[in-house]
Amino acid sequence: MKLRRNEYCPIHRSVRCCGREPTHYARTLQPGVRRIDDPHHPRGYRELRSPAEMRKLLKRKVSEQNGICAICHEEFTDYTDVVPDHRDPKGMGGAWRDDHPDNIQATHCWCNGEKGSTRVDD
Repeated sequence: MKLRRNEYCPIHRSVRCCGREPTHYARTLQPGVRRIDDPHHPRGYRELRSPAEMRKLLKRKVSEQNGICAICHEEFTDYTDVVPDHRDPKGMGGAWRDDHPDNIQATHCWCNGEKGSTRVDD
């Protein structure tokens, strides 16, 4: 008797046995960092990061900044208040979204909200 494609084999207890065609599942996961060619950008490309990669980058930025907000220069007291901020925002002629490490800084959520789409020179 022939098994269906999604039916478990009672002998091997598997879906991938007994000469069945392998089921190909489409990959829904994107790589962590994607480069998008952009001839209008000074680097020639933009980077897009997944939420997990953005969290990793934000942790790295907090340690690089010694736990100090890049806008108000006060120390972070709670990690839930830390958000990534784009130095060159879209509203000021920046790329649609550029998550390159040189364009990201760690800030308090309220500092980032007050800053909005403006540039803050360090």
